[in-house]
Amino acid sequence: MIRAALAGLLLVIGMGPVGVRAGPAPEPTVTVTVTPGQRQGGAGSGWPWWVLSGLAGGGAVLLGQMLLRRRARAAADGGTPLGPLPQPLPVLLAGGADSRAPGVALDGGMLAQTTVRAVSLRGRRHRYRGEPLQDAYAVRLSADGRWVIAAVADGLGSTLHAEHAAAVAVRAATNLSLTPGLGWHAAFAAIAGEVMRATARLADRRTGRHGGGASEPPATTLTIGVVPADGRRGIAACAAIGDSPALWLHDRTWTEIFPPEGQRPGNVTSALPDDLGELRERQIDWGPGDVLVLCSDGFGTAMGGGGSVLAQRLVTSWSSPPALRSFLCDVDFQLSTYDDDRTVLALWAGRHDTAVL
Repeated sequence: MIRAALAGLLLVIGMGPVGVRAGPAPEPTVTVTVTPGQRQGGAGSGWPWWVLSGLAGGGAVLLGQMLLRRRARAAADGGTPLGPLPQPLPVLLAGGADSRAPGVALDGGMLAQTTVRAVSLRGRRHRYRGEPLQDAYAVRLSADGRWVIAAVADGLGSTLHAEHAAAVAVRAATNLSLTPGLGWHAAFAAIAGEVMRATARLADRRTGRHGGGASEPPATTLTIGVVPADGRRGIAACAAIGDSPALWLHDRTWTEIFPPEGQRPGNVTSALPDDLGELRERQIDWGPGDVLVLCSDGFGTAMGGGGSVLAQRLVTSWSSPPALRSFLCDVDFQLSTYDDDRTVLALWAGRHDTAVL
């Protein structure tokens, strides 16, 4: 059929009679011998059946090759779309932007002999609505240099200006002289007082789309960690109000420090300044090789209490402090159902970051 197609094609372009000779085995080949001659036929002349069948056969072959090439290109491009392409959604700033309240905050370095990584990201839901990042973190060395004090807060989106409550809470927490043996109820009561005083003037203020349809006074979760600053073995402590998780990586195993207690309706959680009675606290053994992770539930949910695929991957990639870019990428994963703000503050016992001269 292919030989006939070649012969027919040469006749069409006026090359004269054609002789076809098959090549020798083992590799089949086609040799075409052309004899110059008159152009065949006119308007009234008919094509021989073998020419017409050759042209039809050649057309079928060419069509098949074209379809195969198109299929190969589709496979190389990741497959043929199964439906209409996703439509882009607008990304709106929360009335503007400045470096004091960024949509992405990223930090890293050492406090004494403890290594720190911290990141906070505005979630897709807030980016789409033009709302601010409602998470906050803070980490400081205590005044006596003995402790690293870290705090993460997640402002409740159901309340007005929740981002302010979160920011005030972490600053107040890290400004206190906290130690693992401190009376935590007194500390959280002092922080709650700071949140109430700092946000009182905001309770009835509405600016743009901040807070969506929220009408309650500002409120926030708060989780605090205190670890020895010298990176040596000792006692560390965590305390929390609300559902912002704390996880401890020890001997390549994650432990959720405050496992969920029963089921709450919807996204309801305890929060400052009202729910001081729901404070939880715990001490842990701390030493070289350990990692303490404080986070908002936008990231903590994906960790699954330390049993998720993400958590198991981080056992290896966070066995030592990653580069800042890698840390950001670890937190900024893309999954359609995870659209909340994400904040992670991680502490490694030991001196891991050094200057490169």
